Amino acid sequence: MTYRTFSDRAFQWLADTLSIPPVVAGIALSSALGGLALWLTWLMGIVADVAAGLEPDIAVRAPVTLYMMVGYLPMAVYYLGVWSADHVGKIASNFSMGQITLVFPRLVANVIGLLGSAVMYLLFLHDADAPLFLFMPLRWHAGFVVPLVGLIIMGWFLFRFMFLLIRNAMRISQTARLIRQMDLFDTSLTSPYAQHGVRTSLLAVVCLSISANLWLDPEAPAIGTAVSLIMLVGASALALVLPTWGVHQQLKTLKQVELKRVRRAIAARRDPQTRSVDDAQQLRADLAIERRLMEISEWPFDAGSYGRVALYILLGFGSWVGAALVERLLESL
Repeated sequence: MTYRTFSDRAFQWLADTLSIPPVVAGIALSSALGGLALWLTWLMGIVADVAAGLEPDIAVRAPVTLYMMVGYLPMAVYYLGVWSADHVGKIASNFSMGQITLVFPRLVANVIGLLGSAVMYLLFLHDADAPLFLFMPLRWHAGFVVPLVGLIIMGWFLFRFMFLLIRNAMRISQTARLIRQMDLFDTSLTSPYAQHGVRTSLLAVVCLSISANLWLDPEAPAIGTAVSLIMLVGASALALVLPTWGVHQQLKTLKQVELKRVRRAIAARRDPQTRSVDDAQQLRADLAIERRLMEISEWPFDAGSYGRVALYILLGFGSWVGAALVERLLESL
């Protein structure tokens, strides 16, 4: 990638200079920001109001979750860039494509980020009684500023992340057009396509897992919840399928071509009255090849890939169930 964001350079510096893995730095940052949000809500008396039953507990959970997402998303963007470059390099090497570079669309990404900040504000903080409240700083209070700052930053990173997730997936999918030769009986060289889909879909699933306690809450804005869920679920699905679509089409086309060729040969030797001994032996060989061709998957996923996808789905589902159980426990106390 010809351009790297500040957060990317920061995570790389931690990894190179201090030997701190980016995932550890991301977890620490997410936890620290979540703790900061909890501390701020305590200072503003929101925690006390929730404990006294004067406010719903989402008044505390929402800012904590929001700032945890703010800490997680830069790490997600970092790993998206690293994994994309790694998988593109493997694809180019496996199929002798030469060097392929993923260009970072800086201007477009920044515009998408600004749009995301505006969308998050309108979905979660827009006040129908005071639609221009954002432009009235003298009327702002701490309870408005804390989520406002978090939503602006999260919207910036979230929309940029989803944009880059889909864009990189499309770019990787398009590299399949450069494949000149492929062995249908050994598709192991196509594994980087599936690896990219499986690994990057995890990044979107974690977003769902972190924010699950908000989507299950009836106090959350219905429109914001619906839009956010659609975006994150859609991003997870596209991240998994889109990188493999191009090579899927290649495998499907090549498989159909080979099946037609073999079936024409079988049809020519099917009549027992006209085939020779050699024809009979070749017929058995062609029938065996046809069976093998029929068993070949048209997608580059293997058993391990399907297992990891199932685990990711359980991760997201488990977080939702866990959030619901915690909510039910709090209500019973």
